[in-house]
Amino acid sequence: MKSLDDMIDKACRLPQKQTVAICGADSDGMVHLAAEAVGIGLCDVIMVGDARNIDTMLSQYPQGKDIRVVDEKDRVRSCFRAVELVSGGQANIFVKGNVNTSDFLRAVLDKKAGLRTGRKLNALSCYEIPGWDRLLFMADGGMIVAPDLQTKIDILHNCLPILHRMGIEEPRVAILAANEKVSPNMPATVDAQAIVKLAEEGGLPKGIYEGPMALDVILRREAAEKKGIQSRVSGQADLILVPSIETGNCLGKSIAYFGKGTMAGLIAGAAKPVIIASRAVSSKSKLASIAWAALSQQA
Repeated sequence: MKSLDDMIDKACRLPQKQTVAICGADSDGMVHLAAEAVGIGLCDVIMVGDARNIDTMLSQYPQGKDIRVVDEKDRVRSCFRAVELVSGGQANIFVKGNVNTSDFLRAVLDKKAGLRTGRKLNALSCYEIPGWDRLLFMADGGMIVAPDLQTKIDILHNCLPILHRMGIEEPRVAILAANEKVSPNMPATVDAQAIVKLAEEGGLPKGIYEGPMALDVILRREAAEKKGIQSRVSGQADLILVPSIETGNCLGKSIAYFGKGTMAGLIAGAAKPVIIASRAVSSKSKLASIAWAALSQQA
């Protein structure tokens, strides 16, 4: 898959449709997303929220009759009602609607009905970038503030299986730092060296791991050649592992605003796919996130 459209198209052609549960679903944006997703055959949808408001908005769409609505006016309780649908098997994908992120994540991590696995949760982003010949993935740009070495290892254990299920049999993983020289004064470089060593020993999911790598070397083979670096990842990276939330946030927004890229996103590490879609992102981004979640469930 070279683009988010490819991702959406492939998910629409899956033999078995996934079901999305949306909490806090009584908003124009969520209703439009649900109607569009059902209309293109991407998934089935269960909307949890104020049923009267949702039904009124759904009446504007011909596909509204095909969408199940669960009445729950309290936004916090809507998170728990929706996650119970996922953990109970009535739905496969948990999507944040018009609710606070903290309430949404509390539902994900609820000991009784949530989607806990014992692993940390992390954000995994996917970017379609004009002029780039493949989708580019990045972790973590949105959840873990300052991951230590073990947390970075956990992130890779969360993310690599998702890339494998996307058809990338041996993902090229670039571990980002300011430069390629390992220095005790730059902990990101020390962590990168340790991760590469662990991968060589078979302690990480299948992939090609290289680091520390500066961004120019990650993105351009010519930069690696000029620096005298022999690399199987340079210019061909599938996943960039960033050292901090600030780095990931800035890189992701630079791709969006300067590179005109389009993003899809998942929360990795839960028992089922979890989507926290910003209200600022496009409808295509939200549909692509659902498509990606659906594809990530395939064997």
